[in-house]
Amino acid sequence: MNKRIASQREKTGINGHTRLAGVVGWPIGHTLSPAMQNAAFRHHGLNVAYLPLGVSPAGLAAFCRGLRPLEPAGLNITVPHKEAVIPLLDGLAASASVMGAVNTVVCRAGRWIGHNTDGFGFLASLKGILAPQGLQVVLLGGGGAGRAVAFSLAQAGAARITLVEPDSGRRNRLIRDLKQRLGYSAVVAARPGTAELRSALDRCALLVQATPLGLQARDPLPLPEPWMPEGICVYDLVYGRQLTPFLRLAKRRRNRVVPGWKMLLGQGAEAFRLWTGKQPPVKLMQEALLSAGGLKEI
Repeated sequence: MNKRIASQREKTGINGHTRLAGVVGWPIGHTLSPAMQNAAFRHHGLNVAYLPLGVSPAGLAAFCRGLRPLEPAGLNITVPHKEAVIPLLDGLAASASVMGAVNTVVCRAGRWIGHNTDGFGFLASLKGILAPQGLQVVLLGGGGAGRAVAFSLAQAGAARITLVEPDSGRRNRLIRDLKQRLGYSAVVAARPGTAELRSALDRCALLVQATPLGLQARDPLPLPEPWMPEGICVYDLVYGRQLTPFLRLAKRRRNRVVPGWKMLLGQGAEAFRLWTGKQPPVKLMQEALLSAGGLKEI
């Protein structure tokens, strides 16, 4: 065998037995999941290549049909597919069924089962920062990630969640599901720009930004700048090489800030455990994530 080709195969680990895994989203260019998941697969000597898989909303169903024969080792699902993917699966684990959103698919024996590890990752990332029990929370966004945050906070005993979601259908579904599926009634809606929202911001101990705003450089802030509270914990699920404009504003207001890569790490570690049954090498995954993204621990 050509020595150069053999050397390249040894470095990448890709050969005729390599299985595919990946993250499905649109857009997908910002993802750092491949760095941490490939580090975990290599650590355990598993012959899997984890790739970013850019799939538009219009192409999601066709993509899933076409991918099934390849028998992937596992999939992550990200914006905007976390709810849309559900009808394309063979079943849901309790985590995804309760939350109504999927971010992890376990592919085994020809069946695709949806799970949700976002809530697990979110709560794991709060450890050592603040305990959710008894907190007043303002949650911006009620999409797939926002649903996971809301359900995890409700299950962890948050005293009150104020939900800001302009889409009335999405907003009403989340409030209804929290009440019906968890018996959690301490959730209220506040519309952007209202006195109710301003009052909730003044009282909250945790502010969570769960919309896609911040993924693009020209995105507006999800809150008017003067409305940013002071002296609380501010969490932005969006992540990038630098702090998002939202977190930079929060830091200027002397808030404790938490970047979205921390939730990414937590949910990714739990997804790896579900796919493989093996203990995720969390420290190694974090190092790979930070290195790939040029990120810093804060």
